[in-house]
Amino acid sequence: MLGESILGTDFSFDIEIVEGAGAFVCGEETALIASIEGKRGMPRPRPPFPATSGLWGRPTNINNVETLANVPLIILNGHQSYVSVGTEGSKGTKVFALAGKVNNTGLVEVPMGATLREIVFDIGGGIPGGRKFKAAQMGGPSGGCVPAKYLDLAIDYDSVKEIGAIMGSGGLIVMDENTCMVDIARYFLEFTQSESCGKCVPCRIGTKRMLEILTRITQGEGELSDIEELERLAQVVKSTSLCGLGQTAPNPVLSTIRYFREEYEEHIRLGHCRAAACEALVYAPCQHSCPAGVNAPEYIGLIAEGKLAEAVNVVRRRNPFVSVCGRVCDSPCERHCRRADLDEPLAIRALKRYAADNAPPEDKPSARPAEGDVEVAIVGAGPAGLTCAYFLALMGRRSVVFEALPIPGGMLAVGIPEYRLPKEILQRDIDFILSHGVELRTNTRVGDLAELREQYRAVFVGTGAQGARGLGVEGEELEGVVDGLQFLRRRALGLEPECGKIVAVIGGGNAAVDAARSALRLDAEKVTILYRRTRDQMPAYEEEVEEAIREGVEMQFLVAPNQVVGKDGEVEGIKLTRMGLGPADEDGRPQPVPIEGSEFVLACDMIITAIGQVASVAIASDGNSAAVERGRFRVDPVTNATPVEGVYAGGDCVSGGGSAIEAIGAGQRAAIAIDKMLGGTGELLPDIGFSLHRPPEDEEIPEQPRAQEQALPVAERVCGFEEVLLGLSEADACAEACRCLRCDLEESV
Repeated sequence: MLGESILGTDFSFDIEIVEGAGAFVCGEETALIASIEGKRGMPRPRPPFPATSGLWGRPTNINNVETLANVPLIILNGHQSYVSVGTEGSKGTKVFALAGKVNNTGLVEVPMGATLREIVFDIGGGIPGGRKFKAAQMGGPSGGCVPAKYLDLAIDYDSVKEIGAIMGSGGLIVMDENTCMVDIARYFLEFTQSESCGKCVPCRIGTKRMLEILTRITQGEGELSDIEELERLAQVVKSTSLCGLGQTAPNPVLSTIRYFREEYEEHIRLGHCRAAACEALVYAPCQHSCPAGVNAPEYIGLIAEGKLAEAVNVVRRRNPFVSVCGRVCDSPCERHCRRADLDEPLAIRALKRYAADNAPPEDKPSARPAEGDVEVAIVGAGPAGLTCAYFLALMGRRSVVFEALPIPGGMLAVGIPEYRLPKEILQRDIDFILSHGVELRTNTRVGDLAELREQYRAVFVGTGAQGARGLGVEGEELEGVVDGLQFLRRRALGLEPECGKIVAVIGGGNAAVDAARSALRLDAEKVTILYRRTRDQMPAYEEEVEEAIREGVEMQFLVAPNQVVGKDGEVEGIKLTRMGLGPADEDGRPQPVPIEGSEFVLACDMIITAIGQVASVAIASDGNSAAVERGRFRVDPVTNATPVEGVYAGGDCVSGGGSAIEAIGAGQRAAIAIDKMLGGTGELLPDIGFSLHRPPEDEEIPEQPRAQEQALPVAERVCGFEEVLLGLSEADACAEACRCLRCDLEESV
C-alpha cells in the first residue's frame, strides 16, 4: 500500500505484483496470470489489459523485477535524479546480460544511450582471439541481430526498435566472424517455435514453416525464392499472432536477412557458409574457409607422418601455387581453425611451406592435354590466370596465356618483394604449371577482347588491378611523389627505383608495408608509414606490420594528407591533419574525422602512395563494356562468367584487390565452368584421403604453443632482399602437424 507519508496524498489501493511477467512484451503476461489462477496458461485477446483487469480480475502490475527495482530509488531520490540519466526518450539505466563471444561476460548496468562499442569493448573487453565483432543479438531469443555498423549507435528503446531489434529482457549475445548468421536465425527461431503455446495459427504453424526453410538453407538445400518466402511468412506471423511471442519471433530472421542477406545467398547458391559453422556444409572448417578448397587436414596429417610428397600432391589437387601460398597466403583457414578454441590456431601456412620446400621434386606432370587446337585464351599470367590454365590442362584443355609484362606471375612477381617471396620460389611453382602443357606468351599485350573471343572458344580475363588511386591533394604532381605499385614493380623488374633519404609512405595495406620495408633496403635513412586510422584497423597482415616496426619503420596513425609541400618542383614535406574517430562505418570501424586546427608538416624528400588499387578493365572497352560494372568485371559468383558469352574473369580485376588464394580460387572455379561450357564434366582430381593421423581418442589434449618459423636477424635483413622467414625445422613441423585436431575425421571414426 502506498500512503500519505510518501506521496503526500491521502489514498490507498491494493496492487497485485506478478514477478517475472513481461519476459515477452504484450501477451505472455496474460498466460502467466491464467496459470496463477489455476487455468490453462494461454494468452487472451486484449482489452481488457492487465492494468485494468488482471489477476483475479483486479488491476495488476506486470512490470518485471528490473523495472520494480528502480521504484525505491525514484521515491528516495526523486524523479529528477532518475531522469538525469539516459536519453530524451528513454530515461535511467538498463541491465544487459552480456554473453557470447566476448572476453568479460555477466550482468552489466549502463545508462540508456550507451553504445554497443562501449558495452562490448570497454566493459566486455572485446572479442577473444583477436577476431572481429560481427553482430549482437539484442532482446533475447525474439530480439534482432545488430550488425557492426551500429556499434556507435546510442542504445535506447526507440533506436533499438528502429534497427530491427528489441530491448526485451536485456539479453545481449555477442557474435564474432565465426558465427553463421543464417544458423543463428535458425537457432533462435527453433527456441521460440518450441515455446509457442499453439493457440494461434500464425505462431504455431508459421514459425514451424519458417524453421523448416531455415533448416534447409543451412543444409545447402535452399532456393533463392526461400528468402522472399521467409520475409513474407515473417511479416504474416509478426502482424497476426495473438501474443508478443509470435509478434517478435520473426525478428532474428528479418534482421539477419536485412543485414546479412549475402550469407543466405552464399548458402543457397554456393553451398558455402562463410563462418564454417553449418555442419551439413562443412567437411572441416579450414578446408571450407579456403577459397580454393584445399584439404588442409589431409596434408597436415601426411606431414605428421613424414609423407611430404603426398602432402604436396594433396595441395596441388586444388592449388598449384604450393610454395607461394606457403609464404604469402593470408591464411583464412587459420582464422577458422578449431584449435584456436583450445590455445592457438595451427600454423597451416608454415606447414604448407615446409612440405613444399622439403618434398622431393615432381618427376612428371599430373596430366598434359593432347596435341590439338588451343581452345581457351587467358589474359594475364597472375595467380588467377595461371591457375585457370593449370586446371584446364588437367581436364585436357589446351590454353594460351598472354602476359603484357616480360615475366609471369602478376602481382606475385612485381608486387611482393623477394624478402617475402623469392623469385626462384615463385618460378618453381610457375614452371610446374607450365609443365602441364600450358603455353605462355610474355611481352604480349591484348587490347581487343572481341577479337580474342572470335579466335578462341572461351576467354578468361585475369588482368589484375594494376592501377593506383591518387591522393587527390594539392602538390601530388611534384617530383618525388611515387605510386607504390610502380615503385615495387620497377624494383622487381630490375629497374632500381630512385629512393629518397627521408621517405613517407601513405597507406595501411600490404603494399604500403612492402614499399616501406623495400625503401629501408634501398638505403633510406628514415621511413615513416602514415595511416589515417588506428593500427588495429590496418588491413596489412599483422605479422608484416610487426616485422616492419622491428626493422625500423616508424608509424604515425590517425593522420591524413591534405597537401604535398615542395620547392622548385621537388618534394620537401607533406602537410598532414590529425584525425579523430567518429561513428562506425559499414564494417564497424570508427570512421576517421579531421580535427580542426591540427595541421602540421612532416619533412620528407620522397612520398610513396599506397592507398588502393584500380582494376585493369581496359580490355573490355571495345564493345564488351557489359562485362564491367563500377570499374570492375562483373561475374557470376559460382562460375566467374561475365555477362558476355564465353568470357570469364577472376582475381583482382573482379575484386579490386584481393588475396592470392582468392585469385587462385577464382581461376579454379572459372576452369570448371569453362570445361563444362565446352562439353566436359568440370571435375577436379578426386580428393582421395591418404592419412588417418589424429590425436589420441581417450587422452585430454594438452595446451601446446604454436610453432614459430625461424627468421633472419634484423641486422642482416635491411642490407638486402634476402628472404626473412626461414621456415620450420623438421622437429617443429612434425610437432605442429600433430597439434591438428583432425576435424575432418569426426564423423568417420
